[in-house]
Amino acid sequence: MKKIILLFTVILLQTSFLYAQEETSDKVEHSITNDLNWISSYDDAQKLAKEQNKQILIFFTGSDWCGLCKLLKKDFFSSDEFKAIAHDNLILYKADFPRRTDIVSAEDKKVNEALDNKYSKSRSKRSFPTIVITNANGVELGFIESYNFIHDTTNHFRLLKKSIQ
Repeated sequence: MKKIILLFTVILLQTSFLYAQEETSDKVEHSITNDLNWISSYDDAQKLAKEQNKQILIFFTGSDWCGLCKLLKKDFFSSDEFKAIAHDNLILYKADFPRRTDIVSAEDKKVNEALDNKYSKSRSKRSFPTIVITNANGVELGFIESYNFIHDTTNHFRLLKKSIQ
């Protein structure tokens, strides 16, 4: 009987611990997303860029499967330096290519595929993550593909600084 009670207690504690970890992870993800103003429509992003005389940053990502995309989001997009640059100079748009079909609407999927076709024509294949900087009229000013496991965002910031000058 003592073994059953002990086993039940261990299972209960593990479940509580896992739930607490998941809840904390969700809160961190939510706060990262809330700190940045990602525009949900590319047409709206272009209109805002024209109105505010800003450039558009398009983040090509696989939000539910791309590990490097998630890492870049944590290391680059959540940094105070990026937030300051983005606030003053950029309109942000996320072109998401998830594996789950319920994450992106069919209309957004078509828009994202059109953007991918337009901005990846000079490259041989799609690579995730990719960041493309354009002016308000959609002219590409620069891009950077992929990311690394050594958490080096130097080239990403170099792209931003070069593009906003």
